[in-house]
Amino acid sequence: MAEKNNIHIEDIIDVKELQTLQDNWAKATNLAFIAVDCNGTPITEQSNFTPFCKKLREKDEYRERCYYCDACGGRKARRIGKAYAYICHAGLIDFAIPIMVRGQYVGAILSGQVSSTDTQDLRQITKSSEAWKQDEELMELYRQVTVMPVEKILAVAQILCDSYNYSVEKQYSNKIEAELREKDLKLIKEEKLRIEMEKSLRDIELKALHYQINPHFLFNVLNTIGRLAFFENAKMTEDVVYAFADMMRYILRKGTNQLSSLGDEVAYVLNYLKIQKIRLGSRLQYTIDIPDKYNIVKLPFLSLTTIVENSIKHAVEKKAVGGRIQVVAHEEKGDLYVDIIDDGDGISPARINSILRGDAYKNGKEGAVGIYNVNNRLINYFGHDYALVIQSENKPSFGTKVTIKVPLNFE
Repeated sequence: MAEKNNIHIEDIIDVKELQTLQDNWAKATNLAFIAVDCNGTPITEQSNFTPFCKKLREKDEYRERCYYCDACGGRKARRIGKAYAYICHAGLIDFAIPIMVRGQYVGAILSGQVSSTDTQDLRQITKSSEAWKQDEELMELYRQVTVMPVEKILAVAQILCDSYNYSVEKQYSNKIEAELREKDLKLIKEEKLRIEMEKSLRDIELKALHYQINPHFLFNVLNTIGRLAFFENAKMTEDVVYAFADMMRYILRKGTNQLSSLGDEVAYVLNYLKIQKIRLGSRLQYTIDIPDKYNIVKLPFLSLTTIVENSIKHAVEKKAVGGRIQVVAHEEKGDLYVDIIDDGDGISPARINSILRGDAYKNGKEGAVGIYNVNNRLINYFGHDYALVIQSENKPSFGTKVTIKVPLNFE
């Protein structure tokens, strides 16, 4: 399987600088040079290419053979990890210098286009072509090719390989350091922007919460009232209407203060449970045990109802025989703990974490937004020590306990 490159030579080196360096190498050594990427595609212009090679590559029948020799030379150099000299299909000596960054091959410098009298230690990289020798013009250009000792060619190849790869590694390290510094600055700016945006979004969410009423619940209420009005002309219908009216008044009269007293929240929950009890009948059982002395304790608006509503939806409505909801409170070390307990089938630890982190909400999971919202508001008002706690054994009828923790005295 081919190695997947995630470092690109053009992202590491300055091609213009490489072109200048390559031209200088060509003048100093009288060799031809060109740089290619990891796929063999040239990234620089030819430097000091011999007239023979230029002419040969103009002809369709030889151009691909020349490219094939370049590609083979680069792959061989890549495998051995150092400069590799070889004889091309036309009989000239070339060499490839692999460009390696952190052990990854990103390209090669191809050089050569000379001949020599001592080529016995070099291998033909591909099958030689002979037909071009019938072309008098090519033969004349071939006779003009520079003759150079193989020993000198190999020495030049090794020097260039060592020096250029050292330079590339250094450039890459400098680039990474610069990117890390830039990322650090960007993260600092993004963190500052995130904090500012979170504050703005928090204000928007808290204001919007005043108008968030579950449409499903509203339709259930209206259907319940309709059915009762049809079948009865009785006190029960009146109770539902009054309870529902009280709930709407509580929501609509809420001012800009996003905290409510526990007494008001309990009154709202009682109205909500009264309506749900009429709708669900014996399938819903509930108790609320919160001493009056805690009525002035502050907590986020509608947070208690959100948890109770979630418990009914998942622990009561989904069970054939219904279920039980308990709301109890106790104080401990200056804090009030309000537990909402159901006897449903529970919830897995993974699901709990997903809801509290917001993953479930972002993925559109049912029921996740309310819990996530309450948890965020508790943290925003009181700090991370007051995040929601959800406990469940995730077993049928073993239930779930959700704990809202708030300071007893909060101004």
